[in-house]
Formats: sequence, structure tokens, C-alpha cells
Amino acid sequence: MKFFLLISISFFTLLASDAFITPNELKNSLEKKNLIIIDVSDALTYKTSHIKGAINSDVSKFINQEPENIYSLMNSPEIIQEELRNLGINQDSKVVIYSHNTDKRVLESSYLAFLLLYSGFENLTILDGGYVSWVFENERLTSATPTYIEDEGNIVVKPNKNLLVTMDSIKSSLGSTIIIDARSPQIYYGIERSNGISSIGHIPQAKSSFYKNNFLRDGSLRNQNELEKIYIDGHELKSSDEIVVYSNNVFSASMEFYVLYKHMGFKNTKLYEASLLEWENNSDLPMTRFKWE
Repeated sequence: MKFFLLISISFFTLLASDAFITPNELKNSLEKKNLIIIDVSDALTYKTSHIKGAINSDVSKFINQEPENIYSLMNSPEIIQEELRNLGINQDSKVVIYSHNTDKRVLESSYLAFLLLYSGFENLTILDGGYVSWVFENERLTSATPTYIEDEGNIVVKPNKNLLVTMDSIKSSLGSTIIIDARSPQIYYGIERSNGISSIGHIPQAKSSFYKNNFLRDGSLRNQNELEKIYIDGHELKSSDEIVVYSNNVFSASMEFYVLYKHMGFKNTKLYEASLLEWENNSDLPMTRFKWE
């Protein structure tokens, strides 16, 4: 049975294997006219050094900044479309996103990737190993001169609301849907507390799957065999499973979502956008501590 499961998962993985691009693959694609490279670092870091031709994106523009929005929820489709067009993204663009390897920026790269997927845009990838790996292999292909978009893009945002779940849907499906907790094992188990989260432990029946465990120390993605051991052997996931990912906030949940959905090919993976920022604010909702599930 596991043999056929592996064949099935491997097939889906082949279809989704463009989730990460190596520095060498990107170097060989630099002359493509429809290529858009996005650097999610802060403006000063970007101006200091970036990949030649890359444009800078302030990911906070995609977040609803209204005071009542306490869960870091995304902006409206209209604003998302405007911001994506300001980046020059067209319907036929190939988008490469990268960060300068800090934890915050790495997660902003996966969050921007999620926003594009939510917008109905699939032709995107993240630079494997980030800017550090690029400089290591292509030091001469960097620049301190900002790149500006001359022509607004024509991307049309068509929200895929199936990629999101609500608190109520999780409550009603506890026990029947696979839930993935993307935080560290210590926080999941309840030994440590999440930053900004008063509750301790995890949503009942959630599996622990720390997003950082998908990567090596240099920030590059683990090989496919190891990832299959994590998700197929360890979590016993199947391609048909409905999977919900959450974390302490949407950013740290977005990388685990991206690896599952885009790289591993689990296309029924969904993101609990409000995550524990919302769940913990409801005192009647359960949390489990000191238990591996």
C-alpha cells in the first residue's frame, strides 16, 4: 500500500517541483522578458545590494492596516491587485521571490507567494537559499542601483477562497481534518510560549511540523527523500487529504503551507490565516498541552 502511496505523492511532487529555484537556474533565466524578480527586504537593505534587475516589495502593503484588524489579515482583492500591478506583474509573468535570509524576510517571501497563489497566480517560485546562496554563486550579478517598474502590470486577481479556512470551520471539523502546527516542537508541546500568544500548547489533534525543519542550516530546501519522510512516513499524509496549517500568525504558517501546497503537491492544503492570534482570543476554544498528536 505504501508503495502505491509513494508513487502517487511522487507524481504530485513532479507537477509541483517548480516551487523553489536554484541560483544557477535563475541565472540561466535572467534574459527572459517575462521574468519578475522580487526582493522582500527592507528598503535600506535592498539599496545596499540586491540581485541585478530585482525590484523591492514592501509586503506590509498587502496587509490590512486598519486598527480593528488585529489578526494581520490580507487586504482586499482590489488593493492586492493594485499592489501586484505596481510590481509589474502580468498574467504571463514568471515571478521569483527571494529574501535576505533573516527569519522575518524569509517568511515574508512565503507570505507573498501565498498571496499570489490566493490571487489565482501559480507561475511563481522562491529562490532556494535566498540572497546568501545567490551571492555565494553569482557575486558579480548583484547591484546597488534600484530597479523601477516603467509599465504597470495587468495581472487580474481572482481570489481562490478555498485556500483559506475560518475558526468556525476548524471547530466543526476537529477530528476529521488534518491540522498542522508550524511552530517549533517546544512551543507546540507547551514547554515554551509563542510570542504574542497568551495561550500555551496547540489546537487539539494538531500535528507538529516546524516549518524550519524543511530547510538545512544554510537556508536551502531539504532533499526530496527527506521531505517525503517528514510528510509521507512521519505524518502519513495522502494527496487527497484536506490539510489545515496554522501557527502563531499568518507569516510563519505561510511557509509550511507553501512547502505542502506548492512543492509537495498537496493541493487540498488550506491556511488558517488568523491562526492563534484569533484562536487564543476565544476562551471557550480548547488547547492541548504536553501531548504529541
